[in-house]
Amino acid sequence: MTRRINAAHAAALAAGALMVLSGCGGSGTAAEPKATGAALLGQKLTDMVGAVDKMGIIEWQGQMLTKSPDKGGRRILSLETRFSPALGYSEISMDTVLDGNAQQIDYLVVNDRTYFNSEQWGPSANDCWADITGDEDYTWALPRVLDPAWALTEGRAVSADGEDVTVSLGFKDVLAGLPKGLFTTVPTLPYDTEAVAVIEPHGRLIEVGIDVAGMWSKLPKEQKASLDKRVGYWAMTMKESPDDDSIAPPKHVFDPLVTPPSQCKR
Repeated sequence: MTRRINAAHAAALAAGALMVLSGCGGSGTAAEPKATGAALLGQKLTDMVGAVDKMGIIEWQGQMLTKSPDKGGRRILSLETRFSPALGYSEISMDTVLDGNAQQIDYLVVNDRTYFNSEQWGPSANDCWADITGDEDYTWALPRVLDPAWALTEGRAVSADGEDVTVSLGFKDVLAGLPKGLFTTVPTLPYDTEAVAVIEPHGRLIEVGIDVAGMWSKLPKEQKASLDKRVGYWAMTMKESPDDDSIAPPKHVFDPLVTPPSQCKR
């Protein structure tokens, strides 16, 4: 699976532009710190993308919060996920208290098919899956883009603070990376609408925080009012999974409307 590194490329181009400008008048010495800064900015992000690329199975967690955790944001939805970059397969467990409704759903995504397992079926049906591909009512918690590296590869590098890198993400990339059922409607947006994200490496763990609500700051008040107020801040972590078992296709696929879950293995 090939990942595009937009942010790193942008920073590298910025560095090149600054170096060219330094040779076209003015002091090359004065321009050097800026060029070095842009190059280092791109390198920091490139290194993080490289670290993710080396992971056999990526274990990632995503949480939608009402606002930044630093400001006491409350959890709306959580995803616990294992993703295989080599195969494109995902194991996903969703837990939510959205609108006061407690829900837990397990998904398995294999070869562009989506399967569903319910804890209500009981432990005897742990290996039993129903095919729900294309069913919006069941697949609402799945992101359209399941590779968690999208926040690193689709961003435009803005600044760095130590090892941390701040990027801007286009609103279409953000929406594609979030559970698709979080937004009931999305208003018409200017093409350059972006969200600010901070990417922080912590040893083998990479942390991403995205100000989703901040994307709407330039919209007229009437458009802001139409947005779902439940969506505020997306917090995500990525690391190499300590469980290196391959993500496998479902063992038993059945139609729960026809076959009782207790008999699905037959």
